[in-house]
Amino acid sequence: MKLSDRRLAQRFRLTIPLYMRVWKSQAPEQKVESVNVSECGAYFETDTPPCKGTVMQIRLEMPEEITSLPTVEWRCTGTVVRIQPASSPGALLGVGVRFDYYEVSPTAGPSPDFALARDV
Repeated sequence: MKLSDRRLAQRFRLTIPLYMRVWKSQAPEQKVESVNVSECGAYFETDTPPCKGTVMQIRLEMPEEITSLPTVEWRCTGTVVRIQPASSPGALLGVGVRFDYYEVSPTAGPSPDFALARDV
């Protein structure tokens, strides 16, 4: 069985904004768009990928198509598990992030006190 056949959650080919930064960083969030999303992670393309193993903070509006609940903001902590090489010179690199922890946020927008599972 191929690894791709053993997914924990269904992937959805949805292009939604992701706001991310390195975990515990004070750097401004970087906005990227998803290529696909699931309850367990996201895949996006960027010209400045983090290194494999980097822990990231990601905010996104989790679509109803995925959770069967009204769209709401998720604040996620995830680990970069894959960097996909560019298919051609100048193309963007693909980045796969596995969500290790998430919380559903009652409010929108960045929060300086973003609570993370790894803080405890």
